[in-house]
Amino acid sequence: MSHPSSSAQAKLPPGLTAPDPAPLGLLAFALGSLIQAFFNAGVDPDIFPATFPLEFFVGGVVQMIAGLFEFRQGSRLGATAFTLLGAFWVCFVVYVKFVLDSLPEAQVHSATGFFLLPWAIVLFVLTLASARTTLVLMAAFFTTTVTVSVLTAGQFTESTTLIRVGAVFGFITAALGMYGAFAGLVNGTWGRHIVPTFPDPGKRLQRFAANKGRPTSITSSTAEQLPSA
Repeated sequence: MSHPSSSAQAKLPPGLTAPDPAPLGLLAFALGSLIQAFFNAGVDPDIFPATFPLEFFVGGVVQMIAGLFEFRQGSRLGATAFTLLGAFWVCFVVYVKFVLDSLPEAQVHSATGFFLLPWAIVLFVLTLASARTTLVLMAAFFTTTVTVSVLTAGQFTESTTLIRVGAVFGFITAALGMYGAFAGLVNGTWGRHIVPTFPDPGKRLQRFAANKGRPTSITSSTAEQLPSA
């Protein structure tokens, strides 16, 4: 769990710490990725609207709420990632439900490719930024970047094969997100690292960051970690 600020500590009963929003954000992230992967893998598109409530409210709204609480925790990466990726799912549902049918049929694939392209770039940036957090988080960002990049290429080229490959990476992404959420819940409950998250995969870059302790929150960077008492 992230270390609370001194003001947050003063308001909490003895023995309690500020809640870590990372497991909530990661679960919302994983569920949105999971349900979408099924349809990218070829599930009957006629029932695709059944995914909208989960993608909008869980993948979108809940994940953005987790991102706002990450701002309070002082986690720049967690706040940015959860808020932006939550916004992605909200935008995606709005795009599919209200925009897609209004596009010329011949341009649907290109339009969807252009919709996905900026998100692939953002995810690449988030992957680079996660180098000093945990390997689990970095791997989740990496597979998400690959997923969206492959799906973008699949839309531009109208390739069913690429979309199926994107579905495979989507399932991997969902699994990593769920593992990260599980680790965050267990480690936060026990107050120590029981489920490994492999902190600080970018330790070779240590000379660029402050000499801080290991992060206990999966989204907190080493540089953001408060010094041990």
